[in-house]
Amino acid sequence: MTEVASKLTFPGMLMRRLFALGAAVALTLSPQIVRAQEPGMSAKAIKIGILGSLTGPAAIFGTGNLAGATIAFEEANAAGGINGRQIEWISLDDESSPPKGIAAFKRLVEQEKVFAVFGPGSSAIGQALIPSFKASKTPVFISVFSTPAVTEPAVRTVFRTGPMNDRQQGIAIADYVIEHMKAKKISLIRQTDEYGKRGGEAVVGRLKELKVELANEEVFNLSDSDFTAQITRTIQAAPDVVIIYGYPNPSAIITRQAKQLGLKAKVMGANSAGSRKYPEIVGEAAAGTQNIITLQVLPEGDDPAAVKFRAAFEKRFPDLAKQGRPDLGDVLAYGGALAFNEALKRAGSNPTQDGFIKALESLKGFETGLTLPTTFSETQREGNVAARIVEVQSDLTRKMLPAIVRDQSAAK
Repeated sequence: MTEVASKLTFPGMLMRRLFALGAAVALTLSPQIVRAQEPGMSAKAIKIGILGSLTGPAAIFGTGNLAGATIAFEEANAAGGINGRQIEWISLDDESSPPKGIAAFKRLVEQEKVFAVFGPGSSAIGQALIPSFKASKTPVFISVFSTPAVTEPAVRTVFRTGPMNDRQQGIAIADYVIEHMKAKKISLIRQTDEYGKRGGEAVVGRLKELKVELANEEVFNLSDSDFTAQITRTIQAAPDVVIIYGYPNPSAIITRQAKQLGLKAKVMGANSAGSRKYPEIVGEAAAGTQNIITLQVLPEGDDPAAVKFRAAFEKRFPDLAKQGRPDLGDVLAYGGALAFNEALKRAGSNPTQDGFIKALESLKGFETGLTLPTTFSETQREGNVAARIVEVQSDLTRKMLPAIVRDQSAAK
């Protein structure tokens, strides 16, 4: 993951522009308006904070969070804004560091006084920010990361759409490998961080409920690049299916090394590994692998919604497009920002933070054409509770399978 993230530094010109936009908004707000209106509101603009990992190991998700939101906000502005107001934003880099994420969130809320925060982009940062979320009245909208820690229990100001949370996702994966892949013996290889821990626990817990014994469980650190020991033990356990719960780069390396070492089992991956670059990184060993993905269509596909977004993305971010983008995080963020914009519209001509929260709660089956439908309520802060399955074909293209998976334990 580190090697991939190092090539995904967000364009400096765009970063300077976003910071300048935020600064300009702060300078144009008169003292009277600041005192009379909600944070981040002026007569002509709504100021939003975008928080994410633009550098460090989670940069592929943080840059996706910023890029997707940027396109959605610019499209809204080009169409006349939200109820006559332009969206202005300031973007801060948490550098994939929880302490820096906490400091950045504090700056956005207390110094920049934004109306709402879009992000962050990684589970580790989100988990660390829970006390800050609880202490703040500022709405937070999440569209990329998946830890259930920020929504279970629910925090009134925090909403997530896009990815299923890792508890639900782990359960759905366990159900899928048993019901659809007909696995009798299952192994798990997962990251040691918040992302891998939550997802792995859910997989193991669901298998126990279904009285299926886990053949073996292996762990790895995000910075690891040699997985020989874990794979050797997994081969000795002789599973039918290996579930890999990790970020794109380590998941791809594990899959490639496992095939080189003689693993015969099928490979099932989590949503984070649903990168369009995954087959290229793995090579021919990727053929036949599957992973859960929380998108309606693939970003590289020929669906009209995918083609339209891809064209807009490639025009707006040509440097990222050269790296095989848009990818999962870009699409999730764009879809999330469309839902965010819809709620801003519903909040009315003089929106308040409380009114925005209520407007988000009114979204029911909101469609973007790219992401799965978004539904919130007074008690529901998880906008999406379903996912699809993508399979790598023999020519290393990806195919979306018809199955839609859910946390089946919740319906019983």
